[in-house]
Amino acid sequence: MFDYIDNAAKLADLLVRLDKAEWVTLDTEFIREKTYYPRLCLIQIASADTLACIDPLQIDDLQPFLDWLAQPQRLKVLHAAWQDLEIFHHLGGGKLPAPVFDTQIAAAVLGLGDQLGYARLVEQLLGITLDKSQSRTDWARRPLSSKQLEYAIDDVRHLRDVYLALRQQLEKLGRLRWLDKPFQKLVDSATYAVDPRMVWERVKNVQILKPRQLAILRELAAWREERALRKDIPRRWILSDEILIDLARMKLDTPDSMQQIRGLTAEQVERYAPEWLQCIARAKALPDSAWPNLPRRRKLDDNMSVVADLLTALLNQVANENGISAQMIATRQQIEKMLEEGRTALSDDWRGALVNDLFGQVLSGKTSIRISKQKVVIE
Repeated sequence: MFDYIDNAAKLADLLVRLDKAEWVTLDTEFIREKTYYPRLCLIQIASADTLACIDPLQIDDLQPFLDWLAQPQRLKVLHAAWQDLEIFHHLGGGKLPAPVFDTQIAAAVLGLGDQLGYARLVEQLLGITLDKSQSRTDWARRPLSSKQLEYAIDDVRHLRDVYLALRQQLEKLGRLRWLDKPFQKLVDSATYAVDPRMVWERVKNVQILKPRQLAILRELAAWREERALRKDIPRRWILSDEILIDLARMKLDTPDSMQQIRGLTAEQVERYAPEWLQCIARAKALPDSAWPNLPRRRKLDDNMSVVADLLTALLNQVANENGISAQMIATRQQIEKMLEEGRTALSDDWRGALVNDLFGQVLSGKTSIRISKQKVVIE
């Protein structure tokens, strides 16, 4: 059984009942096909003895709940928390639920799998197969059926046992502190802040543009992002990535010249061309030194490539010894970047704690490596 919370009085009563909980499990259902920001449609929450679905479409003021979530004395447990926290960041004006525990990250640290889905994790840890029949539900429609609500509440019902099982394993292996920095990043407002001046880097096919064209793209992408934010609509509804690339790549100086771009309508050109031309003019007025550049990775020379091979092999061995996916610790590309930058340490979090000393000793020549019984031995 669970409670369905659809008015302020029920919400206030729920928060009183949950107030003494040391931790709660939390999940959301949302849609974002027609908006820039996700539209929150349902909140599921549970403590050891309480289960509830909160209907944000029926409750006028969610602020008491948002304030309660932000209270630091209570741990908030989520799975693949980023999107849920993005919603609360937007609704709370930058205030986030904290502290948090992400069971997807915890599962990866325990070697259970990278980016493991919730249903798979529940089956792996608890032996329970979840019903997936309601995964395509339109969560904005009302009323929600009992089957839809049961499907939703399962996301926090079983998360309680998943959390307890993961925490027990983490404590047994001494890995609980490994999660401090990843979880701190999840509750850092900067993680969810949108900088319109930086979104150009994520435009599809950006790599085909030259630096001067990138300057134009930066202006146009910022214009699109600001308009999408202001209107709360998907950025693709304003202009597609393909059109942005064409506007940046082609030599355009009049509205008529824009008519040749495939996918642009005459109405769009008439409405927006003056603003696009202003963006293009601003970019063209910049000196070469102000043009953006995509990071270009240098190819390692043969000697350093061998070093990267060696470090990758050592990393694989450390991963195997700890029962963790090597990709969870670092990729070959990350190792190459470390070498390119002249560093001997991989990172300052739990990943680095596993390999930094080893990498440092090998790169400084303070240790030797040999093969014994088909295994790398470090001396």
